[in-house]
Amino acid sequence: MPSHDLDISVRACVSCRRCYGSNVQYCSDCFIELVGIDLIPYIIGGRYRLEHIISRGGMGVIFAAHDNEQNREVAIKVFRSSALADPRAQDRFQREVEFASQIQSPLLAATLGNGVLPDASAYVVTELVRGRSLRDEMKKMRRFEIASAVAMLAAIADGLNTAHQAGLVHRDLKPECIIIVSEPNDAQPAIKIVGFSFARVALGARFVPGTTGRLQARGMLPMRVTYLSPEQFRGEEADLRTDIYSLGVIAYEMLGGRPPFTARRTGEFAAKLLTERAPSLRALNPEINVLLQAEILRALEKEPRQRHQSAGEFKRALLSAQQIGLRIVD
Repeated sequence: MPSHDLDISVRACVSCRRCYGSNVQYCSDCFIELVGIDLIPYIIGGRYRLEHIISRGGMGVIFAAHDNEQNREVAIKVFRSSALADPRAQDRFQREVEFASQIQSPLLAATLGNGVLPDASAYVVTELVRGRSLRDEMKKMRRFEIASAVAMLAAIADGLNTAHQAGLVHRDLKPECIIIVSEPNDAQPAIKIVGFSFARVALGARFVPGTTGRLQARGMLPMRVTYLSPEQFRGEEADLRTDIYSLGVIAYEMLGGRPPFTARRTGEFAAKLLTERAPSLRALNPEINVLLQAEILRALEKEPRQRHQSAGEFKRALLSAQQIGLRIVD
């Protein structure tokens, strides 16, 4: 095993995503040549040994890592140095990490620490959540049963509400960020939300104007644009209601079998997102009652003020619409 030498950067296998020190040339499992990753150290902070890549995006890279001091598995998100080049963005990042570290919730991946690398890029250490993602479940089934979908959405809304009350906005909510930790036969779904962007604080006086616009101009918006809100595409500041929109897209996809808007090109997608109303959900799934459809479409309104104003409100609306629908059927 390599020593804690800061000169050893991380290299990874493009096939299995396993990580090695830069003093290793080939993957021992796949026997292919390794590639470097932005000169990120193989051992971060003198204690976190990078094990494999979980995902990569415009803002940085997420690794699974081993904490040598606590002998535990963790997740580390390393942000590109350019993402936090603005001093105001650095201050906002530090505040948001501090807020996140104070949250104790079974619905959110715990934030364990953070730091700065030699190249001035920042990193955040969080709990490594084991389970299957909501995306994995979506791949298995065309559409979810209404009752199971609403129960899942209610649990996600509870997690978002906890984060929002603590001052955090996810801003990149998508099925990959919802990890299901319950067993398939459990009566109620148990989830954890991961992948908070740590990109802003939901306290008005502390907003940094124009952040989203700058990220968009630099090509640093999240890779999966399907779940981005209209205000994010317009380059406006995104408050907690952008998470309501993203959850609305997830709800639509779970019950309809596809997201409300699709396109091959980002520009074409943005045009649909900004100008067209979401298609009827009942046209895709006639079993959905009109009230449930109305609440999901309300979450997808273009203007934030026309959506539910909190995750808790969205949860209550979904549950109420489902219950009224059941009584109508009975």
